Formats: sequence, structure tokens, C-alpha cells
Amino acid sequence: MQRQSSYATDKGKLYLVPTPIGNLEDITIRAKKVLQSADYIAAEDTRTSGILLEKIGVHNHMLSFHKYNSKQRAPELIKLMQEGAVIAEISDAGMPVISDPGYELVQECIKNDIPVVPLPGASAFTTALIASGFDAQPFTYYGFLPRKAGEQKSFFEQMNEARATSIFYEAPHRLVKTLKNMATVFDSDRQIVAARELTKIHEEFVRGTITELNDYFEENAPRGEFVILVSPNAKEQEQLSWDELIALVDQRVQFGDSKKVAIKEVAQANNVSKNELYDRYHQK
Repeated sequence: MQRQSSYATDKGKLYLVPTPIGNLEDITIRAKKVLQSADYIAAEDTRTSGILLEKIGVHNHMLSFHKYNSKQRAPELIKLMQEGAVIAEISDAGMPVISDPGYELVQECIKNDIPVVPLPGASAFTTALIASGFDAQPFTYYGFLPRKAGEQKSFFEQMNEARATSIFYEAPHRLVKTLKNMATVFDSDRQIVAARELTKIHEEFVRGTITELNDYFEENAPRGEFVILVSPNAKEQEQLSWDELIALVDQRVQFGDSKKVAIKEVAQANNVSKNELYDRYHQK
């Protein structure tokens, strides 16, 4: 067991600082103060982040920290914090770690007993969720889906049965293909929301059936980054067998979920005991 004070003063620490997802005025007072006082700012893209920091009057030293250099850069940042430095990590937009780099750095901080201080703030998928019109409890967030149609289909099969709102991100140039792939799994009347350019001047929510959205975006070229939300499955369904539930867990693990997360979400989506599914999964 580990207990850790976020505000220990005898060593450095890591702040996880969310940044606006579009409108720069969404920066919080606390985030601005942390960025001003940090010794270093670990930024996913120093050019993009530089625009925000210039806007809010922050001129602290930036270090690049992105998915291509995170494994190499993390030990350097750990060493700085062990020497007493305070580092604020930011992504291009939204929450660090959520579909952005940071996971490895947080893990290394925990291993080295360096305080990790998360700040609350903007996240694209929660912003889309509260305006979607779908039930917000429970929901499952998938991040970015695999690009190959066959791998995507496995995720869509899970979403098709889920009793929770399902959320994922998609790029505009892949959106039409992804919707067509969804249409091979979902009923044509399944409700979908496509949210784009959140908090920006061209913010838009397109709501309708999967067929309607498919037709709309074939005629209107998608622009901007999208959050896609799929309504919960409201139809009655037969209870899956334990073997089928275990197969679903294995499927999620295969695509990157930890066993703990996979068991929890499969149990939740199928209204069975998480503990019982855990026991049966580990007895297989």
C-alpha cells in the first residue's frame, strides 16, 4: 500500500494540467497559476502550447513530451523532480493522459514516490456527453478506435450490446468509413451523436440514427475533430452465458484493456456481479 501527499514540500512534484479544448478562455485560474509557477512545462507540442501560454502570459521553460519521446523523456523528468523541480504536464488540448501522453510519466512518479497533482478541467468527451441527450451514467470511453475495419468491428459489437452510452474520438477523414463500418453491426435506427469543434466558433452537434448520420456526412464533408456518442442498447436481450462473458473479457484484453478494467466493464454492461465474473475468469 502507498500513501502519498499531493502537497509535500520537500521534493518536486508533477502537476497534470488540463488545457482548453478550443476556446482559450476556458483556462482555469488555478491552471494559469500552476503554469506560471512551474519550473518546467512538459508540452505535447511546444508550438501549439506556445500559443496558449503566450495568450495567458506564461513564459516558463517548455520541454517536449509526446508519444514518440515519452519513454526516453520520462526518466529525465523524473530526475528533475527528484532534484526538487516542479513540472506541469499539458497536452495539446484537454486532459493529459486521456488519449494523450502522460501515463508512463505518472507511473514513474508513483514508483519514485513523487507527488502527482491532478487539476480538474476540460475534456472533449465529457463536454460532448453532457450535451448529447444520452444518459450519462454509466458510460464507456474508448478513446481512438483502431483504424482497420476488422478490429473496429470488435469494438462495435461490444457497443451494440452495451447498456451504457459509448464514446470515442474520430478524425474527419476517417469518419464516413467508420460510420459505414458501424452500420454493418448496429441496427439502422440506433441513435448516434457526432459532436465537432467543441467550444469553438463552429461547434456543432449532429443527432440522428446511424443511417441519417451516414447520409448526412456523405453529402457534407466532415470537418474538425469529432466525438462520437452511441446511445445505450435499450432492447431486451438474453443473458449471456459465463463462457460468453469470459470471451468478451478476453476480447477487450486483446485490444488493450487491463483484465481488471475489462471484467468491470463487461460485468457492468451485462448486469452481472463483477466479483463473480472475476472469480470465473481466473478459474477458466
